[in-house]
Amino acid sequence: MPLTAKQRRFVAEYLIHMNATRAAKTCGYHPKMAAQLLAKPSIKAAIATGTAKQLEKAELTAQMVKDRLRLLAFQDIRQLFDADGNLRPVHELTDDAAAMVGGIEVIIKNAEAGDGVTDRVHKIKVVDPVKPLEMLAKHFKLLTEVHEHRFSLEDLVAGSNAPE
Repeated sequence: MPLTAKQRRFVAEYLIHMNATRAAKTCGYHPKMAAQLLAKPSIKAAIATGTAKQLEKAELTAQMVKDRLRLLAFQDIRQLFDADGNLRPVHELTDDAAAMVGGIEVIIKNAEAGDGVTDRVHKIKVVDPVKPLEMLAKHFKLLTEVHEHRFSLEDLVAGSNAPE
């Protein structure tokens, strides 16, 4: 079944920010309609097609994303240092080592008062591996969210707060 103009706009908006509620509001739907819109087979197909086009245009593949997540999740800080324990110059870092660097701060100061020597202190911030690990675990269904609902017998009998 072909999409209406409003549904096509919903798909386009959704592909911009991947937020169904926001896309629904922007297109004039009630925000609660977002889940229903995403469930429609024709809209699902249009989103899948649009996502594939975006990945192709960006020259990205799902495997590339998984590879980067793997790299960040299992990063090895030793790659930043040479055999003597000295920080490698940035231009000598491998692509994998450079990818794990979230920031570098160079501080020039006199570390020991009165010695007349100016020292360089390098502060390296590495990417936190927890989020990439979590994303990989969810992708491979190693983590699942559990939602617990509790109801009293009175609530169930009365029909209020009954599970749907």
